[in-house]
Amino acid sequence: MLITDQVAFEAESSLDVAIIGGGPGGSATAISLREHAPSLSVVLIEASHYDGVRVGETLPPPARSILDHLKVWDKFCRLSPREVFGTSAAWGSTIPADNDFFYMPANRGWHLERNSFDAMLAGEASERGATVVLGASLDDFEQSGDGWRLSLSTGATLRARFIVDATGAAVFARRLSARFECLDRLVGIVRFFEGDADDSRLFVEAFEHGWWYTAGLPNGKRIAACVTDADLVQHLKLGLIDEWERTLASVPAVASRLQQCKPSGALVIRSSASRRLEPVAGENWLAVGDSASRFDPLSSQGILKAMRGGIFASYAISSRLLRDDDSDLCRYRCYVSEEFKSYCEVRTKYYRDEQRWPTSAFWRRRHSANITNRSANGANITNRSANGAKYNSQGQARSASALGTNLNLTPQP
Repeated sequence: MLITDQVAFEAESSLDVAIIGGGPGGSATAISLREHAPSLSVVLIEASHYDGVRVGETLPPPARSILDHLKVWDKFCRLSPREVFGTSAAWGSTIPADNDFFYMPANRGWHLERNSFDAMLAGEASERGATVVLGASLDDFEQSGDGWRLSLSTGATLRARFIVDATGAAVFARRLSARFECLDRLVGIVRFFEGDADDSRLFVEAFEHGWWYTAGLPNGKRIAACVTDADLVQHLKLGLIDEWERTLASVPAVASRLQQCKPSGALVIRSSASRRLEPVAGENWLAVGDSASRFDPLSSQGILKAMRGGIFASYAISSRLLRDDDSDLCRYRCYVSEEFKSYCEVRTKYYRDEQRWPTSAFWRRRHSANITNRSANGANITNRSANGAKYNSQGQARSASALGTNLNLTPQP
């Protein structure tokens, strides 16, 4: 049942699972729960009506397996996403290096219009039997018996046995004293354009104070973003359109791809800091998507990671509620931790591949010997195997990680 406005639940509705946040992670959790644990009642609560600015547009080739698993591939295709057959990067050199997807098992990726994509996933959750509430956010909550009592911004209240924090900012979890362990204070300053050229591929170009990227979007649109640290945004005044455009002119490869484009909106500033929530799960709750962890935009894995994590989260939730078994919840905690450790190692490696500005504060921070085991707020974060990124160690474009192509999405027995 899809509720599109401030419609109150019947007096103190009781459900099994309440998912707060209707992005890819929250919706994937709802879809997967309804698919393999249909006896559980699910509500998906989204603050917007999928009508605001949403940044994050890339689906790498391995995402096809996730969309197939969720059984939304056909609906995804009907959104007319823009196909991408490779990426390029001027990283470690002024000469761009190309990487084509042609020889990969999944040989194309996609650039999305995020509002349409996120709304599609939420609509699928509704069709599977989840209640979807738009235009509502969490006001307050309290533990009640063996579950939770939630108060929404609409004035509605509900009870749920299990909560999924898919808010992106871990709004629920941080009120329970969970905290983010941050590796950096990365920020993206984004602008959208109209009148895109034919080349849809994502292009990355490093500069003295960070890096830029641009990508072709559906419907003849294009996105461009300057990515740097929050203090450098202030120092360089990159939140001002004149300074943003002046800095854009200093990155010729990205700027050349915008010559025939017309700006279609104001600058949008979004935090892109790499971080992990600790703990990522507790008694009758867990976090998914950016609430659980967030990767650098270089990884091109934000949407893929959120959907994949939502699927795994659904297994942990169903085991807890249907069998009173916490083993999958423990597996989920380990999964998020190990995934982030793998990401940290690759992040360090790729940033160290760019050595042209050794005195720059941005690059010096990322070349520090302790960056692989010390977060921005002092927490220890260790590393293991490699994950994926937009480019490889020679500066060439990559799509996504082996994690994305070799997924076992079957619930543990």
